[in-house]
Amino acid sequence: MTTITTRIDPAAVTNRTSRLRQMLAGAAVFDAAGGVFCLAAASDLARWLSIPRAAAYVTGAIFLVAAATGGVSLRREPPRVGWIVGANEVFALWCVLMLAVDGPNSLGVALLAVAGLSSAGTGAAELALARRS
Repeated sequence: MTTITTRIDPAAVTNRTSRLRQMLAGAAVFDAAGGVFCLAAASDLARWLSIPRAAAYVTGAIFLVAAATGGVSLRREPPRVGWIVGANEVFALWCVLMLAVDGPNSLGVALLAVAGLSSAGTGAAELALARRS
């Protein structure tokens, strides 16, 4: 009988399962789902929030770009978060722009305000986690 001993480098395991990677992975999945939803239900979403349908399409496209950017960031070793933080901030600015220009109803204002704040907060958290790594 033969025994094989494998040494596992704790740094490698920790780096692949870090909080930053977990956050990037979760956000990429959420962004992809949000993008597909916005594109598939653009007419309904526009009606529910009282925004132009084109704005719903642009929102979906921004979500999908953020999802792809998050996926690319995850594949880097160590993860580079500059682009994904930028994508989060672009989405936050897009939400503020929609609030200022599109005149959404109460539900739209609440959703866009929460989305903008959470996107900006996510970008800040990713940046903070990257700096700690």
